[in-house]
Amino acid sequence: LMSLPDQSHIDRVRDALWSRPGEGASIMVGGGFSRCAVKARPDAGDAPLWYDLATEITKRLYPRHDSENQPGELGNNPTTGDLLGLAQEYKTAFGRTDLQRFLQQQIRDADFTPGDVHEQLMRLPWRDVFTTNWDTLLERTGPQVLERGYHTVVDKDQIPLANRPRIVKLHGSLPAQFPLIFTEEDYRTYPTEFAPFVNTVQQAMMETVFCLIGFSGNDPNFLHWSGWVRDNLGASAPKIYLAGWLDLSPHRRRMLEDRDVVPIDLAHHPEAHTWPEHLRHRYATEWVLHTLERGRPYDVTDWPSPRTEWNSTVPDYLQPVVEVTFGQPQSEPGRETQSSSADTQERVRETLKIWKHNRRMYPGWLVLPSGEERETLIRRTDAWEHHILGSLSNFSPVERLNAIRELVWRREILLQPISFDIESAAEAALLSIDCRHRTVDGVGDTKIDWGETREAWRSVALELVTAARFRFDRDLFDKRTESLEPFANDHPDVGHRIRHERCLWAVYSMNFEALEVLLRGWNVDDSDPAWMIRKAAMLWESDRNDEAAELVKKALNEIRSVRDGPLSVASASREGWALWSAWSVDNRRMFNKRWDELARLKCDAAFEKNLIARRLSESGRAKETPLFDLEARKGISHRFSNAESELAAYRAIRLSEVAGLPPIARHAGLPMGVSSDILKLAAADLAAASPELAVRLVLRSCTYEKDEALQSVLSRTRVALIPDDSVRQLAEECTTLIEYGLPHSWVERIRVAFEVLSRLVLRLDPDKALDVFDKALGYYANRRDRVASHVLLSKPLVNLLRRSWSALTPDHRSSRVLDILGTPIVGLDGFLVQIESQHPDPGSLLSIDSEPLLPERDGGHEVRWQAVARLLIRGLEAGGAARKRAAIRLGSVMAQNRLTE
Repeated sequence: LMSLPDQSHIDRVRDALWSRPGEGASIMVGGGFSRCAVKARPDAGDAPLWYDLATEITKRLYPRHDSENQPGELGNNPTTGDLLGLAQEYKTAFGRTDLQRFLQQQIRDADFTPGDVHEQLMRLPWRDVFTTNWDTLLERTGPQVLERGYHTVVDKDQIPLANRPRIVKLHGSLPAQFPLIFTEEDYRTYPTEFAPFVNTVQQAMMETVFCLIGFSGNDPNFLHWSGWVRDNLGASAPKIYLAGWLDLSPHRRRMLEDRDVVPIDLAHHPEAHTWPEHLRHRYATEWVLHTLERGRPYDVTDWPSPRTEWNSTVPDYLQPVVEVTFGQPQSEPGRETQSSSADTQERVRETLKIWKHNRRMYPGWLVLPSGEERETLIRRTDAWEHHILGSLSNFSPVERLNAIRELVWRREILLQPISFDIESAAEAALLSIDCRHRTVDGVGDTKIDWGETREAWRSVALELVTAARFRFDRDLFDKRTESLEPFANDHPDVGHRIRHERCLWAVYSMNFEALEVLLRGWNVDDSDPAWMIRKAAMLWESDRNDEAAELVKKALNEIRSVRDGPLSVASASREGWALWSAWSVDNRRMFNKRWDELARLKCDAAFEKNLIARRLSESGRAKETPLFDLEARKGISHRFSNAESELAAYRAIRLSEVAGLPPIARHAGLPMGVSSDILKLAAADLAAASPELAVRLVLRSCTYEKDEALQSVLSRTRVALIPDDSVRQLAEECTTLIEYGLPHSWVERIRVAFEVLSRLVLRLDPDKALDVFDKALGYYANRRDRVASHVLLSKPLVNLLRRSWSALTPDHRSSRVLDILGTPIVGLDGFLVQIESQHPDPGSLLSIDSEPLLPERDGGHEVRWQAVARLLIRGLEAGGAARKRAAIRLGSVMAQNRLTE
């Protein structure tokens, strides 16, 4: 289709109009625009133009009684001097008051109401709206435009007080704001008498793209305002855009251009020849406004849905109107219908093409926000995954890789795990393509875009690393991370992602020594601030709180120093999630206010996190089940899991990882449980499907041994169902955590680790259980790390001693009697505790009410205790303090069981 010759000029105004706040465009509205008003009564005439006013003044100044021309009568093309001179004559003849009354009678403001065109103009995001009109049509339009709050300026003293956007009445306003600028003298003295108005317009012309509408090329207002700008700004005067039905001759157009006025002449519109003569100016105005409206950028918060509607519909007679579509996602197909295999493959290819486009249009949320758009994306991805996987065999290896990349990327931004089918297909695709040697199935191919293929390869491979980590397959995890090492320098995010994954592995395996090494070698300077936030979370994991707090501050400064473009919310999203890590009690209100501001861009991280927590709470139902110890009373401690709750749990875990949320607050700068609440809820939902992951979440997020999540995940039934290998691995990692945490006084984590280990020990083989019991005795006697001084450790340590003892065979117990009797006694030899009654006494394990310490023999209990005494005597040859403690311990135990020596 043909387009307007001046299309590039209207595009300039359009693009500036929708640019960033503070830049943008301003408009000056002339008298011709009032012709688009709606008549308030049937007999009302048209709104007068300058020529109409001049004609009426001539009649009053020179009443005619014959057909001859009278002095001062206007011809067909009156000059500006003619118009203003007549007004000056009228004022001289009848006075200023009569002139004002004349104008009120001619303008007839009450005879008109704002029309659709007025609303359309005022809905556009002008920085300011200037007008030389005396009517009040623009002001009366303002209340109908709810999305824009205009302040009207009718007096120069109001200029500094009014907030933008403003309606600035440059020449006065009816019904009572005088003088109305009309005469030759008014225009001559205007720059002096009304300098604030002139300066305001000039400032707008310098700072914004300035457009005029409703003016003709010889309109006195247009000529004088453009002249004042040239007089004051000289060579630095910016271009002014004059839009409308101008019908300029070549020399007239050249003259305007010489004056830095750029015409947008709708007389050259492709359909202009079809427009009725009496509607030309209106149609031209409508076309301009439709074109400007169609420049509205796509609202990125609607991603992945394309723009579906506009505020107005463009009539056919105004076409063509250029619509800006840059940055918009494309409409995605719904569920595939019954069709032939060939048709399905073609539709799969078309769908993948659209998915690729929409991925590139992703606005950069760190975490895709909840809402209808997310649910729509889930439905469409679920609907097409089966068809895409089923079509892979008909694709080339590179096509297969690219198809898998789209699936994997969607699952990643949705915080969903990839299916086993995707993982298997991805493994095969990666193996078939060698990016280093640029071969496919061993054959070189120069026709492939290896840059794009390399990007797809590493994107898929990174997601496979995450999948291996969640399965706790160390060999596969190491293999996959090592395969990515050659790609580490492709993009900074690749190296950071590999390092982050290794840190997460160390955290979940409770290997904090390895975590410290990884953190020391992780440099996040000059990186995406998201990596700073994620590293800070790892620093909090290792109790390096001051370093974490400083890194979060740096991340926030970096984030706030970068302004998002019109198609991005990356910085806003990162700021929203970083605020969780920067939270403190003193500025909680400020943070909530900022989250409210970010909600406009769907970057309200507080809402998103709390929504996930609420959905997790509602995803499963609880039932009454026994607590761990058989003699304990019943309580609510078990939740059913299902596929939906498992997906919600996985999303919560990935949210904490991607957004860098610290799981436990161990210093005053963070609220308790920044993400521990969602991790604990996730653990409860995963207890049946992924017990090993659930236990690790408990170790990361719980702070005391009676936590509901711990009780649920490690109930006696749940522990019985954990695979043997996992039980052994988890027990070892509990021990690793305890022994690393003791010198660091990690009381909350140690008490949880004590309790978890005390439950797992019942599933260990006797030799492993004996190792745990020996360690428990060691923890009890630990003086260096002051275990005895922590009253919070008493109860879980009691459980660890008691349950590990009960897991021993009689022979193992017999071998440890002397060790028990030789442990320190509270109150002796400087072994002091905070509350004696709450501190465990290993001697109580030798209670006669427990299972036999030695095999039963004739003589019952007395014979058994005599045997114990003989063992004690033989073992006390070392003498000294050990003899004293053992004798006291043995006497105490015998007294408790009502026995005599």
